[in-house]
Amino acid sequence: MSPKRHPSPFYHRLDKPLIKIGGKDRLTLRSATEGTLILGGTGSGKTSGSGEAIRRAYLRSGMGGLVLCVKADEADSWRIAAKKMGRAKDLLVVDASGKHRFNFMDYAAATIASNGFHQNLVVLMQQISEATMVANSGDSNGENSFFEKAALKWLAHTFPLLHAARETIQLKQVYQMVVSAPKSLEDVDSEAWRAKSFCWKVLRDVALKAEEQKDQYADKIIEEHGHFWLTEYPSLNARTRTSVEATLTNLIHPFLSGKLAELFCTHSTVVPEMAREGKIILLDLPALTYGPMGAAAQSLFKYLFGMAMQRQKVIEKTRPVFVWIDECQYFLSRSDAELLSTARSSKISCVFITQDLPSFYAQLGPKSRDVADSIISKFGTRILHANTCRTTNQYAAEIIGKTTKFNTSKTTNTGRNSGGSLNQNEFSGSAGAGDGRNQGRTDGISTYQDFVIPPEYFAKELRTGGPKNKKRVDAILVRNGGVFKRTGAHWLKAEFKQT
Repeated sequence: MSPKRHPSPFYHRLDKPLIKIGGKDRLTLRSATEGTLILGGTGSGKTSGSGEAIRRAYLRSGMGGLVLCVKADEADSWRIAAKKMGRAKDLLVVDASGKHRFNFMDYAAATIASNGFHQNLVVLMQQISEATMVANSGDSNGENSFFEKAALKWLAHTFPLLHAARETIQLKQVYQMVVSAPKSLEDVDSEAWRAKSFCWKVLRDVALKAEEQKDQYADKIIEEHGHFWLTEYPSLNARTRTSVEATLTNLIHPFLSGKLAELFCTHSTVVPEMAREGKIILLDLPALTYGPMGAAAQSLFKYLFGMAMQRQKVIEKTRPVFVWIDECQYFLSRSDAELLSTARSSKISCVFITQDLPSFYAQLGPKSRDVADSIISKFGTRILHANTCRTTNQYAAEIIGKTTKFNTSKTTNTGRNSGGSLNQNEFSGSAGAGDGRNQGRTDGISTYQDFVIPPEYFAKELRTGGPKNKKRVDAILVRNGGVFKRTGAHWLKAEFKQT
């Protein structure tokens, strides 16, 4: 039997410096918990430069965390980094091997949906729907919104009944409940339907529990939700019912069989709270390998992770944790704005890395630009690398701001005058001539407002690492409400060395 291993030591003081960024300026644990957004074009050095510096600092500080993966080599990169920083034993990898698993429905039922808050399970299913849409590059059919809302209503009538009858909730039971529900009022009174219907068995079990055990909770549940399944549901138009059933089935079907069902619907060896003990939960289900549902499963874990970290009581000596997402556009959610808003008080450091702002807008969908802007505005630190995206570079110039600049002008005027006259009569005559020159000069100074760092600077003036730049990567750091000592402003230019 191996000796019990104590959790990794960690920094807990928010003013603890984590990263030196030149001179006397540092990024502290406090600034880390205010969120970091890293933007940079392909090949700009954002991941290998500032991203790697932050990752090493977080591992060195003893943080626990959650890592989401898009690229196939992301997990190996974290394995190497954790080993170098002495944190290899803290990695908990959820991958196709199935060694580590997370039953999200059981976990959610025991946490966010406990004490009768079953509506939170409906919200959880909304997260899956949104995550799938985002993973499909914001492709959502607005015509289906009616069916999506109806499907969520069905879930709201399903979860309380299943919990009252079975105490645990499984997605396959949700599916069985829906497909075995009465299709007509005649079915409700049919002994043949009752004999084979899972829906009826659940309703019967809850009713018996209410009657035999004098269970007031079960009595309330059967009263509120039994009417829907026995009266309202079978009275629905058959075509509408079929469309809603298809919408609901499409939502949960990926978790009913195959690898996602094995990893997320069996049992749990990993739960979010382990991050507070120093564990780093690595979801090695890269979206570019496992497709949209691989991304949706990771987004689901991210949502529950954020809820768990915010639910815990945080004191001065609570271990900080991080959420790390490279190519973050694959995992964006409306809930990210809320997470970023409360991250500091919960000691959560969110690091989102992507190429440009249009990636945010496109992935969330054409009608969600305000959501994207809300998320972007919540980051306390923005690290801006080389980029050729006009939208991103204009944004970068604007958040750095403008300054008063001076324009001097000098005007010189030179002129020449000449003239003559001739008068003559019968008594006398006279003639005259004149010549003159004048010169003047005007000096002027005018003021105007212009960007401190113009947009074009980000396209051509920042080093991108590699041998030609001696592995040096440049970036402009911008802090909300902070002043750097070197510049006396809320921004500065920093250099990062690739390793």
